[in-house]
Amino acid sequence: MRKVPATNENDPDTWLVCNFSVEHDNALPTNKCIRAKINVAIICQTLVSPPEGDKEISRDNILCKITYVANVNPGGWAPASVLRAVAKREYPKFLKRFTSYVQEKTSGKPILF
Repeated sequence: MRKVPATNENDPDTWLVCNFSVEHDNALPTNKCIRAKINVAIICQTLVSPPEGDKEISRDNILCKITYVANVNPGGWAPASVLRAVAKREYPKFLKRFTSYVQEKTSGKPILF
């Protein structure tokens, strides 16, 4: 996980998270499972639109821009068309669950800058 600071006060800070598959001696292969190779990256930016007048800033003034990329290689046992169909269904579900999780965890809590 890395923070990329904004280059000027008008740009948002950017957070990057990268996860990737690794080989591990304690994760021995079995005949029952196929280990997929997965590389995932998520890039998050918080965009703030200041409230009008003397109003205090609220979560309604904050927008999160998220870019999510995943490269999954199941080892050649599934056709690309099947992977695309699964991705088309699963990525939106993941982002919806992620959004709900963040909203639940931040509801009623102060905004941290």
